[in-house]
Amino acid sequence: MNQQGYIVEIVDSVTAKLKLKRHFACASCGKCATTSEEKYIIVEADNTIGAKVGDRVEVNMETVNVLKAAFIAYTIPLLALLLGTVGTFYGLKAINIKNNVEIISGGAGLIFTILSFLILKKNDKKFRESKEYIPIVTRIIVSSGNEINNNIFGKYKHGVYKYI
Repeated sequence: MNQQGYIVEIVDSVTAKLKLKRHFACASCGKCATTSEEKYIIVEADNTIGAKVGDRVEVNMETVNVLKAAFIAYTIPLLALLLGTVGTFYGLKAINIKNNVEIISGGAGLIFTILSFLILKKNDKKFRESKEYIPIVTRIIVSSGNEINNNIFGKYKHGVYKYI
């Protein structure tokens, strides 16, 4: 999946923050700092080619990895909810508990979901450090930010966007 964007911040010698137009497949996977209403997203990317702030660049992330990240972020908590709820429901019925089975099952499902999110959060650093789930800057399209239009680009300072 190739996209174009602008370098807005250099994080370290091999990582940069990019401003990209939100892709239709984009969701809250945790790799970017955005809300669902924003048209643009900020993403950390591997910048081993040495693009500088203001450069228009092309980034690539394999579609398979995007699908794997979406599976991890959405399917695992959903499965935890379903297995926790259904498993508790039938487990309580098997041991002949009949009072408030639905409420207890629903509560167990929520607890399993929260636990799955906590496990994912605990492993977040491992996912972020893995080059498998991070976009890679593949080429510089326009150097030095010659075509940046501040009405669209906005101002980015210390991790915060301010649209003008």
